[in-house]
Amino acid sequence: MPAFNYEALSSDGKKIKGSLIADDVNLASQELKSRSLIPIDVKERKASGSFLSFLSHKIKSSDLALITRQMSTLINAGIPVDRSLDSVAEQLSDKSSANKLKEISMRVKEGYKFSEALKEFPESFDSLYVSLIEAGESSGELGNVMEETADYLEKRATLNQEILGATIYPMVLFATSLVIISLLLIFVVPNVVSQFANSNQQLPFLTMAMLGISNFFTSLWFGLLIVFLALIAFIGIRFIGINKFFLYVDKVLLKLPIINKFIIDSNLSRFTNSLSILRSSNVPIIRSLDISANTVSNRILKKDINFASVEVSEGNSLARSLSKSKYIPSLIIEMISSGEASGELENMLIKVSKYLQDRFNHSTKITLNLLEPAVIIFMGGFVSLIVLAILLPLIQLNTFSL
Repeated sequence: MPAFNYEALSSDGKKIKGSLIADDVNLASQELKSRSLIPIDVKERKASGSFLSFLSHKIKSSDLALITRQMSTLINAGIPVDRSLDSVAEQLSDKSSANKLKEISMRVKEGYKFSEALKEFPESFDSLYVSLIEAGESSGELGNVMEETADYLEKRATLNQEILGATIYPMVLFATSLVIISLLLIFVVPNVVSQFANSNQQLPFLTMAMLGISNFFTSLWFGLLIVFLALIAFIGIRFIGINKFFLYVDKVLLKLPIINKFIIDSNLSRFTNSLSILRSSNVPIIRSLDISANTVSNRILKKDINFASVEVSEGNSLARSLSKSKYIPSLIIEMISSGEASGELENMLIKVSKYLQDRFNHSTKITLNLLEPAVIIFMGGFVSLIVLAILLPLIQLNTFSL
């Protein structure tokens, strides 16, 4: 049944915007009139899978965690899903998110399952979230499952905020350094060095090098280099295919020292955490693997996990299937194998996820603590070279004049 966005006048003359579900526009207008509203504009809401679906409002991860937590509390208290949705929607300050919950509530009132209603909003509720809700509905433990899901979402949101907060200052510092160095190379170095152009002295090597770099940045060659690199990227995407192009990029990233550890730890932490939640909710192992693979951003790792899913469907163990990937650490394989052997796979997956997340957090903190002084040293060193390149001709000129 389609959904309609409407704009109407209330009995006191106020404009009201909202949405409702009806078979067609006429029935939607009749529904508004039955609510003592005068329809002004009634339009069918485009499906989330349309060409412009990426423009759809997305509920923020922090808000989604709060919504899920509130929903779990209300459902565990025995309040029906539709009334819980309405209650949470009334407390939200974000009107777009509130309207979305009200639309979901209306679908539930129309007879849809909660999980079925969520599927119509994939921009806000991914396959992992929907599958957990389905598992909760099937087991009759929807409130408890939503509570576990809220824990997962809160941890993910907290980690993302910590990383973002820790990287803002170094990134701003690095961007400022590049701007300052670029301004010095483009405007200061050529103007100062040009003062020595009429002299017969040979400019020092450092001065000539900095002048060459400056001339390169201000010349046509720099623009041609940018165009050339853009052309290579376009040709690669056009003839190789965008998926293969990014697959190659992800493969290169996994081979870079230090960076590959961050990528592997963060991706596998999300994968094992989501897999443990799904298995704890009695979602079948194959479906759990397929859904958890979608939490992995690196295409190479995702490809390996999808291959492992096929292996498991053929009767192989999870640990043995994952061991065929050369990027998954052997320690992780051994821990998963131990969990399978003891029948405690879900608990072991939680331990694996925590271990990887702790290692990722520790490595991130160390790297970010080193990044700030590294940027300062880089900026100070380069600026010092520019100043030295400017001073050397002056020193040389004074020496010759003695």
